[in-house]
Amino acid sequence: MLRRATPFVLAFVLIAIGFTQLHRYGVTWDEALGDYFFGQRYLSFFTSFDARYLDFAHDPYPPGFVPDLRASEFRNRPWEYWPVANTLAAATSRLLSNGFGILDPFDGFHAFNLLAAAALLIVFFKVLDRYASMPVALTATLLLFLMPRVVCDLMANIKDFPELVFFSLALLMFFDGYERGSPWRITASGLVWGLALGTKANAVFLPLIVIAYVAIRRTTSRRIWIALAVAAIAGVALMFASWPYLWAAPIDRLLENYHYLSFRSAHANPKSILNPWVALALTTTPAVIVLFLASLPLVIVRALRRDPLSLFLMLWFGVIAARISTGIVNFDGVRHFLEILPPIAAIAAIGAVDFARRFRVAFATVLVAIPICATAYATISTHPFETAYWNAFCGGLAGAQARSIPSSCDYWAASYRVGLDWINRNAPRGSVLIVPIAGHTIKLVAPIRLRSDIRFVSYPRGGGPAAAAMRIRQVSAAALRVPVYVMFVPRPDWSTELDADCMRRLKPERVWSLNDAPVLLIYRYRDA
Repeated sequence: MLRRATPFVLAFVLIAIGFTQLHRYGVTWDEALGDYFFGQRYLSFFTSFDARYLDFAHDPYPPGFVPDLRASEFRNRPWEYWPVANTLAAATSRLLSNGFGILDPFDGFHAFNLLAAAALLIVFFKVLDRYASMPVALTATLLLFLMPRVVCDLMANIKDFPELVFFSLALLMFFDGYERGSPWRITASGLVWGLALGTKANAVFLPLIVIAYVAIRRTTSRRIWIALAVAAIAGVALMFASWPYLWAAPIDRLLENYHYLSFRSAHANPKSILNPWVALALTTTPAVIVLFLASLPLVIVRALRRDPLSLFLMLWFGVIAARISTGIVNFDGVRHFLEILPPIAAIAAIGAVDFARRFRVAFATVLVAIPICATAYATISTHPFETAYWNAFCGGLAGAQARSIPSSCDYWAASYRVGLDWINRNAPRGSVLIVPIAGHTIKLVAPIRLRSDIRFVSYPRGGGPAAAAMRIRQVSAAALRVPVYVMFVPRPDWSTELDADCMRRLKPERVWSLNDAPVLLIYRYRDA
């Protein structure tokens, strides 16, 4: 009874804790640019089939619709935003915000990730329990869902975390269906793969893992081959069905998406680029890294002996490892390849339990508990700024910033939620708030989350030195009339003259730090 109940209890705990912490995470960079906008538009279309919702240049919502979706800057770039996760998140938002009134629209949007995470937790646990053991399942599940970089994306990343969930669920369902000879489980995995395809392009690599596994295991069952074919067709069909933007011209609009991805790879800011292996090594807790490396030879040997689970995990890890090793342009830590973390956690857990069984019970418990506790401590000690977690191998966040490692900051500005709370409590009436880095995230939420007597002012970028000097003069003039607050995350690759001027001349009103390194700063602007 306890064994069966464990994953459901863990899922309940995850949801319960997550809901109590949603208020500490703000709307993130890409979410404010377009994810929230397109999620609401696609949901409106699918619930009405009114073509006006696919005319992204116009606003078909009635006056007073909250939030004001016209604030989304990338509303005219539908080829950049896959539909599945943001549409499902919009549905969760409407249910919990408009329906039950228990969350604001943006927290309701993030709440979808909690439900998705619970589903992955249950399936991940049950598959590892069935093909390894309960200690392996429990250890792997705790390691995975306690990692700081998993927690931060779970709480506020409506694109990469759902991709991790759908990608992992599809693989786990395929593996379980294949080993149990169940065509319907394999077919169902194809549908989940379709959800992954409709969330992010990472999903195109999933069939390589499936093909390699089937080729090595050498199935001879005609029913399995048919199920695999049906799963592939169903996944592609579901992806097309979920993306109304493609319907008018599927090939041309898929090419638009491909060209966008190619452009991003070719024109990424060099100051933002971070080697994916360096990112993985420096943003994963050291205990997990050490345990994974120690366990790897054991799992490789078992895979060579055709142990199904070991083979499956090595192929999962190996295909993703190959992808990120072949010239991938990476930025923002590890969020672009989160799907490598489940096999890392599972491999580490297999080794930990195997090593523990070689010792007496008391020491074995300690051996397994150390990496779990170390990972939990890393998350708790950085909460709610897990996006800025860097491990001891580089000296924490301070060491990463001292070495100018890209993305060693709150790169998606989720911490602005904490900053807004401070502004609302402390800023005098009639104040002005300026956010020079990722200000679009505040522009979207200000009507709901910023005190009504405080005016948010957008801060433009570019235009050369003359334009920059003029903007500084305008801010200085405004500061003579009303209190002007400047809030920003220190992100050098997106720095402006305003945040640079604040850091050079002024003392901050409030600083939030990790390891004595700043994560979020608020200044009251004053002229020289």
